[in-house]
This record gives sequence, C-alpha cells and structure tokens, in this order.
Amino acid sequence: MAGVAGVGVLRVAWAHKRRSHPLNLAGWLLILVGAVCGWAAAGAWGLAVTSLWPMGAAMVLLAFSGLGSQPGKQRASNRRVGALPDRGEPLRLAGRILTFVLVVLAAATLGVGIAVAVAGLALMAGAGEANAYSLALMLMPLAWAVLAYLLLMQPSRCGQAKVLAVASLPLWPCVAMGLLS
Repeated sequence: MAGVAGVGVLRVAWAHKRRSHPLNLAGWLLILVGAVCGWAAAGAWGLAVTSLWPMGAAMVLLAFSGLGSQPGKQRASNRRVGALPDRGEPLRLAGRILTFVLVVLAAATLGVGIAVAVAGLALMAGAGEANAYSLALMLMPLAWAVLAYLLLMQPSRCGQAKVLAVASLPLWPCVAMGLLS
C-alpha cells in the first residue's frame, strides 16, 4: 500500500505548476518503504510482487490522464535529425565511421573489460565463480549502453576521448594485478 500511495503522491506532486520537493520526496520515500517492506517480508520475490502494485497504479493513472487530456495545439516539429546530409552537403563519411568505431567497437571492448575486471574483483572478494561470471554477463551490456550514451552525447571528439579515458581508469589496476589476462 505504501508503494501505491507513493505513486498517488507523485501524481499529485507532478500535477502542480511548480515543482514540489517535499511532495516528490514523500512520494519516492513511500515507494521505497513499500519496496523495503516487500523485501523484508519475502526477499527478492516479495520485492518483485510488491513492485507490481505501484506499477499497476502508475499505469492506471497514466492511462486515465492520457485519455482525459486534450490534444496539444502546437504542431509537431518538422526538424530533421541530420542522419543524412541534404543535397550538396558533404557526407562526412570518415566522421560517421569513426563515431561507429568509438561507440560500437571501443565502448563494447571497454564494457567487456569492465565486466571482466568486476568479475575478477568479485572472485578476489570471495564470490563464487558462477556469481562472478553471471555478474560480468549482466554488467557488460549495461556498461556498454552507458558508455555509448555518454559517447553519443559528447559534442566533440575530444569529449569522446575523455569519456573513454575516464572509463578506462578503473581497468588499469586490474591489468596490473593480472585480472584481465
């Protein structure tokens, strides 16, 4: 019930014209209380079942709001995303290929390195092999997605290089300890 009440409080908070920090905090705290109670009652299964109720309440509130809202008067933007150049503009094919290489190949390789390093650290901390390797399998796509997002949001190649450099910093001690070999 705390999670459902939290969703209701958030809906009220977000309906105001100005942001209400106390109501937002109260809503998120109620959702957290519901999650903690579910975990305390039945562990991960209790958390999973407990989370269904707030999600269902949010779905009902959003559906009700969506059905009752008036269509906007503002026309949709006709702006292009810049995926392809207009006639007469250069293709910038080398830049597009470099972006692909950075986002797909470099970020994926770095994501694998981060996942393997975390698995090695987990093994050193006493985790079982199955737990460490399943952690690595779950972490790699997450790390890759975060890195790809950060790379694509950078306005320059220098910013992309900085993101890759900073993301690779935790790997150097692992390389030195031999965890990535």
